Amino acid sequence: MKIFITGITGYIGSVAAQHFLSQGHEVIGLVRTEEQAEELRKLGYTPLIGDLGNHLVLREGAEAADGVFHAAISHTPDCEQLDVWAVRTMLDALSGTGKAFLYTSGTLIYNDTGELAVHEESPLDPLPFLQWKADQEQVVLAAAERNIRTVVVRPSLVYGRGGGLVSGMLRIARHLKAAYYIGEGNQAWSTIHVEDLAELLGKALRLSEPGTLLNASSREAVTMKQLAAAVGGIIGYPDSTTSWTLEEAGQWMGPAAWAGSISQRISGLKAERLLAWSAQAPSLLDELSRGSYRSG
Repeated sequence: MKIFITGITGYIGSVAAQHFLSQGHEVIGLVRTEEQAEELRKLGYTPLIGDLGNHLVLREGAEAADGVFHAAISHTPDCEQLDVWAVRTMLDALSGTGKAFLYTSGTLIYNDTGELAVHEESPLDPLPFLQWKADQEQVVLAAAERNIRTVVVRPSLVYGRGGGLVSGMLRIARHLKAAYYIGEGNQAWSTIHVEDLAELLGKALRLSEPGTLLNASSREAVTMKQLAAAVGGIIGYPDSTTSWTLEEAGQWMGPAAWAGSISQRISGLKAERLLAWSAQAPSLLDELSRGSYRSG
């Protein structure tokens, strides 16, 4: 299978590309520069130079592949517009082909899940700045009617290989010489190791029916207080774990502070059932206590 990946140099995209290649697939990756293209060649990938605003290149990549994994997001003020047009372009290129199109969304569009784990049929409650992401999901899922094998995956908190949001928490904690949580710290997040996520994505590309929506989550849920304690242990200040208000957190974390103030309990049982998939990697707390984050 030939797979075109946007976001191949990103956290999730790079690990997914490694997994796809290890499974015998050919990988085409979208990159911005010739220097990045040369790095992809060294890794065994085929580069395609362009960006989310270059629709001719996006169409070329989609038409050349058997499936598309769209993992890129532009960290610019026009990120929503770029994503909308990029998805439209690639779906148009795949229309009528029966090829796969895999779109990464996120669980924050559920908003605060409270004490119960939400599933794919649970109602969404996105804040206004995330409404576009929920709308994009519907565009992708509806494209199944155009003979495209569309799949939407919502990863929970992704960790592993020393990256993700956890690495950002570590940077802040090292700077402040203390690890913080918001409020009482009882809000909990479901998690998924980036390598388990890559395996799930690979199976979703190969096995999912058109119009499939999947949460990507292990069965682990970690409270923010537990996470802060583990971070405090890594930075050498295990007794300097304390609470701050949402406003205080916002001074250091920006909009991400809101996410740390809510619960994100996510059920991944549908993916387990449909894809015969299950999380196998060490838990987030294990990874923090003796894994990849220790070397950072």
